Amino acid sequence: MTTTTAERLPVAILTADDILREAAEALREADALRDAARASDARLRVLCRQYDQAAGVWGFQPHHLRRACEARGLKI
Repeated sequence: MTTTTAERLPVAILTADDILREAAEALREADALRDAARASDARLRVLCRQYDQAAGVWGFQPHHLRRACEARGLKI
């Protein structure tokens, strides 16, 4: 990039309040993603225990479920 090109680029000047509003939005998104990941992990733990009982195995983990699904041709 040349100096003349850089000089023509618009410069957005954000106030501290603007930055905090964006930060609050980003933090809400991060919290929602974290909550969704926790819910997903909990669901997988329940499914692992259910599979343990149904298949007569012990100690299945989510990566075991993945391999079992893939071995049976189930799309993930």
